[in-house]
Amino acid sequence: MSAIELLKQQHREVDGLFQRIKSTTGDERIALLGKVAEALTIHAALEEQYFYPFARQQGVDGLIDESFQDHAEVKRLLSEILQMKQTDPGLEGLCLRLERMVTEHVSQEESALLPKVQSLANEEDLDSMREDMQQAIDQWRNTELLRMAEHQESLPPSV
Repeated sequence: MSAIELLKQQHREVDGLFQRIKSTTGDERIALLGKVAEALTIHAALEEQYFYPFARQQGVDGLIDESFQDHAEVKRLLSEILQMKQTDPGLEGLCLRLERMVTEHVSQEESALLPKVQSLANEEDLDSMREDMQQAIDQWRNTELLRMAEHQESLPPSV
């Protein structure tokens, strides 16, 4: 499995969580929102720390800046959602906005960014990056992920 395949797999997992949220309420919905927050936090960190710098090395720039902006908005929405009570009438609307934002971001990545990087990079580098990404996932799962979601900013690293 390459880094690109890992990112696509994560996209499918988050989409599945959003679909499950639509048919739940109460504590089960809150638990699923927590899983979405964890999955999106890990995914964004992987892209920002591993994939986007690699994509820039391949000469892909414009799409990366937009992706950082998307991540910042997703993190802001997640922070708002995580601070709301499950009985708050605004929760449903924020969840829908988050799902729309993530769906648009995934669509952009899978139609433009990922194929472009795939065409420019060699498979060994993508496989090696996936190994590094998997090690990071294992390490992050042992940290306070919600803190990461609420406090980490999405800013492009200085070039």
